[in-house]
Amino acid sequence: MIIRHVFSVLCLTASLVLPPAQAQSPSASTSRHIERLTIADEQGDHGLPSPFTHAADGVGFVLTTLAFDSLLWRDRTGKLIPALAVEWKESTDHRAVEFVLRPESRWHDGKPVTAADVAFTFDYFRRHPHPFLDVGAVAGADDLGDGRVRVRLKRVYAPFVPQLAGALPILPRHVFDRLDDPRRLRMAEIVGSGPYRVTGYDKAGGRYRFSANDDYYLGRPRVRELVFVRMEPALALGALKRGEVDMIRSLPLPLLPEAERFATVVKAQSGHPIRLRFNHARPPFDDKRLRQAFAHAIDRDELLRVVEGGLGEVSAGRFLRNSPWQTGTPLAAYAFDLSAARRALEEHGFAADAQGRLHGRNGKPLTVELAAARNHARLASALAGQLEKLGVAVEVRIVDGGILAARIGSDDFDLALVTQGSNGDPESMTRQMVGTAPFSDAFRRREDLVDLLARQVATADTDERRDLLDRAQAIYADELPAFYLYSPLWATAANSKLRPWFTPGGFAFGIPLPLNKLMFVQ
Repeated sequence: MIIRHVFSVLCLTASLVLPPAQAQSPSASTSRHIERLTIADEQGDHGLPSPFTHAADGVGFVLTTLAFDSLLWRDRTGKLIPALAVEWKESTDHRAVEFVLRPESRWHDGKPVTAADVAFTFDYFRRHPHPFLDVGAVAGADDLGDGRVRVRLKRVYAPFVPQLAGALPILPRHVFDRLDDPRRLRMAEIVGSGPYRVTGYDKAGGRYRFSANDDYYLGRPRVRELVFVRMEPALALGALKRGEVDMIRSLPLPLLPEAERFATVVKAQSGHPIRLRFNHARPPFDDKRLRQAFAHAIDRDELLRVVEGGLGEVSAGRFLRNSPWQTGTPLAAYAFDLSAARRALEEHGFAADAQGRLHGRNGKPLTVELAAARNHARLASALAGQLEKLGVAVEVRIVDGGILAARIGSDDFDLALVTQGSNGDPESMTRQMVGTAPFSDAFRRREDLVDLLARQVATADTDERRDLLDRAQAIYADELPAFYLYSPLWATAANSKLRPWFTPGGFAFGIPLPLNKLMFVQ
C-alpha cells in the first residue's frame, strides 16, 4: 500500500494571542448572561457570514444564521418552531403556504421586517442561486398586507416548509435591492434580523466576532459576545483546560478520554455517513459486478471499530437507522465475505498469482487509487489494508478537499471517500445520488431511479414518499455507485460556561453541528 499526501496549500496552525476566557465561579455557570464565549474551530475561515458570501460548507451557513433569521427554525428537540413567522398554514392542494410575520421583529438597523422583505427574498434567491437552498419550486410570493405573505409553489414540493421555510435567510430589501452582486457585500453592510450582529471578521486569521442584538424579538441573547478562533483540536484542548477557549466545535474522537477528565463532552450521531464512491464512468468500476465484489471485501464493522473506536453506526442504507425515512436494510446484502468477493472477481476474469495478487485477462495487476481528504486519512489506510487482502494493489492519495472535489467532478479517480449529510429532508438524496454538485454520485443511467427520486420530492403524503424512497434505495443498493460505510459520532467539548447540545436530525437543512443559535440565545 502506497500512501501519498497532496495539498494545494500547506496550512499550519498559527500562534494565536487570545484574551483568556473569563474565569467562572461555581455559580457563574448557571448565570443568565455570559459575557464572552470563545469557540475553537479547526478550519477557521468560512467566508464572510452573509447569505451569498459564506463558504459553501455547513459551518459557513451556520455562522450566517447567527445574523440572519428564517421564517421557521428548529428547537433543541428538532421540532419546527416559529421564528420570523409566528403562524403558517398550508393550502389543501399543497401548492401555497401563508405565513403571519412576527410584528416586533426588526432588522439590525431598526427597520421592521415586512412581508415585502419576504417576497423580495424568494425572488432574490431565484436570481442569485444558493449552493444549499434551491427555490426553483417557488412560483412567487405575495405581500397580503397586515404582516401576511403567501408563497406560491409551481408544484407540490414536500421540502418547502421543513427545509426552505426553516432555513432560507430572509433578506432586508432596502439593503439587497441595491446590490447587483451580493457576493461583493462588505462586513459593514451586513444587516440581518438574527440574534447577533457581525462585528469582526479576520479572513487570514480565521477569526469571527458576533455581538448580541439587544433588540432581538426573543429577548436579549444570554451570550453577549461570540468569538470563533482557528485552532487545531489538540492545541484547543490545552487551551480549553487553561481557560483560553470555552468550547471546541469539533472534538476528534481520539481526544475524548482526555477531554472527559476536565470538560463537558457531548456526543451525537452525526448523520454524515462516509461512503466509498466508485468511478462508475470508466473501467473497471463501470461494471456493477466489480463494485459489488469490492463491497463484499469490506468489513465495515472493523473499520468503525479501528478508525472510530466503535463510536458510530454501520450504515443500513442512506439514512441513520432511527430515521423515519430508513425502514429497511438495503445494504445487508453486502455482508463481509472475502471468499464471495474473490469468486465474483474470478468470474469477472481476474486470477490470483502465487502471492494472492489479482491480475486481469491482460496479465496486468489489479491496481486502484483511493483518494481521500485529510480527515479521512486513517479510514483510507484501514480500507486499503482490507482491499489488499482481496489481492488488490491500492495507492492511497491524501488530498485537500478542493482537489478531491475537482477530481471527482472530472472523473479523475478510481475510488474516493466522501461524506455528505443525510439529515434533514430527503430532497438532498436526489442531489447526492443523481446530481452533479461536488461529491455527488452523478449516477443517472437508471431512469427509474431518477424518476423515483423526483417523485418523492413532489409527494405530500409521508407514507407514499417513504415507499418511493425505499424503492429508490433498493435500486441504488443494487447498482452501488457508492457504498455507504458508516456514520461516525461527532463530539464537542466545553467548560462550565455552557452545556452544548446537538439538534436531533440537525437544524436548517439538516446541519448536525452543536451550533444551533438558540443555545446562545435562551
